[in-house]
Amino acid sequence: MSATVHSLHPQTRPEPAATAFALSTATVTAVSDDRYTLHHPEIPEARRAASCLLAPETGDTVLVTHAGLDEAAWADSPAYILAVLERAQPDSGALQLPGGTTLSTTPEGLSLHSPSVTVNTPGTLQMNSSELEFNAASGRMTVKHWSGWFETAETHAVNVKLTAKTLSSQVGRLFQRLVESFRRTEGLDETRAGRVRVSAEDHHHVDAGHITHTARGFVKIDGSKIDLG
Repeated sequence: MSATVHSLHPQTRPEPAATAFALSTATVTAVSDDRYTLHHPEIPEARRAASCLLAPETGDTVLVTHAGLDEAAWADSPAYILAVLERAQPDSGALQLPGGTTLSTTPEGLSLHSPSVTVNTPGTLQMNSSELEFNAASGRMTVKHWSGWFETAETHAVNVKLTAKTLSSQVGRLFQRLVESFRRTEGLDETRAGRVRVSAEDHHHVDAGHITHTARGFVKIDGSKIDLG
């Protein structure tokens, strides 16, 4: 019996092209605009990636990537913060969106900062709150039908202009304090009341083309001097 022995040579795979890559964690020590200083032995500074919407803050633990085409370009390639892993202040944060819009959360609540805000809904927009406050330099509202209920209402204004085709109001008791009052009615001005009393501290003047006073009962005219005719 004869046998032939062949020696086996180990096959070596070709080494891939050298690529420098790092994915590690770091702590943010300072924030300056879009630059973040990191506590990391090899990555002293990084920028926030576009996908990282939660803005890192000082003391946060972040996930950092640093990739270069080769080892020679490692120092010149930028580092990016991919995500915030742990917050130093877990009860607050800022969500920064493209275009300058920021959603900020604090223990007191949520605040929205944006150049402009537009809300469109085909259904119902409902807000429920124990207190509602609006502050604006100017305002405009267009509503086809308006219905409101107020337990108490208080309004302060410098100049008020009201234009209406028909105005109807129902008031239980009306109190008005005016310095001066000027009213002009082109048509009929009619007042119907159970009792009417007019009190003038100085002069009371009535000027009309024709005057008719009709009483079903007693008529009294009293004055220190009365001129008729």
